[in-house]
Amino acid sequence: MAECVILVWLMVIADTDARTLRIPNRLVWPALWAVAALSVAHPAVGVSALVAATPYTLTYLLRWCGGGDVKLAAVCGGLVHRWDEALILVALASLIALAMVGLGSLRGRDQGGREHGGHPHGPALAGATVVVAGLL
Repeated sequence: MAECVILVWLMVIADTDARTLRIPNRLVWPALWAVAALSVAHPAVGVSALVAATPYTLTYLLRWCGGGDVKLAAVCGGLVHRWDEALILVALASLIALAMVGLGSLRGRDQGGREHGGHPHGPALAGATVVVAGLL
């Protein structure tokens, strides 16, 4: 049952980010608090969340992604609950995001179809989480 809830949540976030280039705090903060609470009893969850969030934090500082992406990465890292799987998660999400940008370019859309050059990272993170966490 929990896996179904997580899948639906990831789908809502991916869809919202794809349409608006935003991941609303009301969608991500409750999950972030849950990961923080789980980290108390299971420190590996916290380590995994930090491992996944660190590259996104660095790209956030360079203004290559938004704060919602950083928070979502932390939650997704917590969901895989192993630091090595968190690294795989970030690598796979990066590959998915690059593929999405490449496909947008092949279709003749400048910057993947966005006027200001933004690309949603949420769908890539959600997809990578489903694969790495084995949610399907």
